Amino acid sequence: MILSYYDRLAINIAMVPIEKELLLNPSQTGLLLSVFFISMSIMQPLGGWLSDKFGARTLIIISMLSWSVFTVMTGLAWSFVSLLIIRFLFGLGEGPYHPAGLVVIRENFPEGKRGRINAFFLSAQPLGGVVASLVATVMVVKLGWRWTFMSAGIFGILLALAFWLVLQPRETPKRNVSGNKLVKVPLRLVIKAESIWKIMSFKFLASVVNWGLMSWMPLYLVKEKGINLLATGGLIAIPYITGFLMYNLSGWILDKYMIGREKYLAAMGALVAAIFLYCMSQTTSIILLITFLTLTTIGISFIGTTLFTIIIKYAPKEVTGSVTGLVTLTTQVAGAVSPIVIGLIISLFNGSFDAAFWFLSISALCGMIIGLTINNNRGAVKS
Repeated sequence: MILSYYDRLAINIAMVPIEKELLLNPSQTGLLLSVFFISMSIMQPLGGWLSDKFGARTLIIISMLSWSVFTVMTGLAWSFVSLLIIRFLFGLGEGPYHPAGLVVIRENFPEGKRGRINAFFLSAQPLGGVVASLVATVMVVKLGWRWTFMSAGIFGILLALAFWLVLQPRETPKRNVSGNKLVKVPLRLVIKAESIWKIMSFKFLASVVNWGLMSWMPLYLVKEKGINLLATGGLIAIPYITGFLMYNLSGWILDKYMIGREKYLAAMGALVAAIFLYCMSQTTSIILLITFLTLTTIGISFIGTTLFTIIIKYAPKEVTGSVTGLVTLTTQVAGAVSPIVIGLIISLFNGSFDAAFWFLSISALCGMIIGLTINNNRGAVKS
């Protein structure tokens, strides 16, 4: 997961020299930042279903190998169109990974520990952001953006081969712990559950905020605040490090104190994010800006941990991958939509980022309202 997020976030750092080399305009930049999420959104539900059907091990290895190949190819892109196609294929390859990972958690850990294990797994996302912010920035500056991607892709291919040798196939259990035969739950019945759509909507709005910030913040700091690329990478690492810690803290809180009340932690996170996103639009201080960004990241981390914990605690085991795929579909759709919308907002407001922060703050508030209506118990993901 760390490598996954490193590969997908490095483009945000590398976009500064890519824009110059390929002579991109803002619309092309927004499209390149979004196309990965468009293709990944196509693969998320399919990847979750395939994980349930063929096993998580197979999907994990195939996904790692394919996205690593396209990471190498990213460094070989020669034009806007070629990079656009490669990024699209990159998203297709990475799509199945996250649903397969949650299937592994569901198969190997008891319900009382799944919040913490899920949080630890998800905390790899901001940790990947730390690596991207620090390592990718140095590599882009010292070696160029092409070698940044090619080296990461080669490492990923080797890691996929190692997983193939180390991970052993797991037999699908035919009976549950009480010895009763497992009952298949038709996915169409799960989809009819009202709270599934609420979870998906909340996750979409939270991801609009998350990907909007991650995709545009490097360009914002370099272009709007005049900070050099190396310093930008160091500053962005701060909220990612905090996010790593908060993911794990939120998992512990969920298992210890929020059983049956998980939705309130997510709603609180959304409120925190909304408040500090607005504060980001009002400050001119770099120190306060990074402080508010860090506090926003804390709020977003609480949302992500909580929603996926509800799924792996309360969804029928037989469709964990499929339900996860549906929810992560909304994440990728948001990742596709948010950078483009923010680019349009910035253009409409003559290059000002203030309106973009207002848009993200309103998105977080809407997510909070939806989150409070979720039925967060065993009925949350069953009809």
